[in-house]
Amino acid sequence: MRVEDCTVSVERRSLQSCVDLAIVFVRDSADAMFRLWLLCAVPACVLVWLLSSWLTDMLIPSILIFLFFSAVFNSLLAAAIGPRVFGEALSVRGAIRAFRRRFWAWLVLTSLVRFFQFLSGFCFVLPGLFVTAYTAYLPEVLFLEQAKLKAVQPRLTWLAGSGGYGRSLNSLAWLLLAWMSASAGIFLLLDLTSSTVLNRPIFLQILMEGSTEFADLFLQLTHDDPVFLTLLQLCVWIPLPVVRTAVFFCYLDRRIRAECWDLQVLFRAEAARLGELG
Repeated sequence: MRVEDCTVSVERRSLQSCVDLAIVFVRDSADAMFRLWLLCAVPACVLVWLLSSWLTDMLIPSILIFLFFSAVFNSLLAAAIGPRVFGEALSVRGAIRAFRRRFWAWLVLTSLVRFFQFLSGFCFVLPGLFVTAYTAYLPEVLFLEQAKLKAVQPRLTWLAGSGGYGRSLNSLAWLLLAWMSASAGIFLLLDLTSSTVLNRPIFLQILMEGSTEFADLFLQLTHDDPVFLTLLQLCVWIPLPVVRTAVFFCYLDRRIRAECWDLQVLFRAEAARLGELG
């Protein structure tokens, strides 16, 4: 893969431009993206449904299930998008093969990252963002750059240097806010649709019309109800392809700014032009 073969314009982008490009990219690659999404979202939702049907206090386990399957999805997405951006076909099978080749390195590093994310974000979401800002480009470093296990941490440190960490933190904070807002909106829409069309309330109507104490009913729904937990899992998954693709283009922007890819492309294009003239 060569930077001059890039199928997207090699230029510095704002976060808004990265999100716009991600939406267009997901739309144009909807078939392959959907298959990748099904590979991870369906097992996560089914597992949450089964476990919450048998067990209680399933909110934290459902978060752990999401952390695992989303890590798999992020890696498959990076392995699929990378070759596509650099002129090759987007292949789900190719992404799975690339994932299998780097599985053990991925497992070790992702386990560490998810552990610290969960630990730092256990009481409140925001502390986990500081860990994520440093490790956000781990799938790209593993599957696009093919960095060896010992070289991953120095590479992440280099990407975080020279203002890269602050820029990544700012971008991820806005993406997290957009992701949470989109997931909440989808959840409320599905809850309202289920209540009005199917006469099957899931959350809001149960809270408003419940005869028990509000706090007890809220905890019962959010920790023990299989329908609520499964729907919440699904709603978090729906916006994820666009959000994670935007992170990928933020990674490209970081490398363009740090390694001057845009200048490399201009120099090579000018060299090719002069060669034709000669």
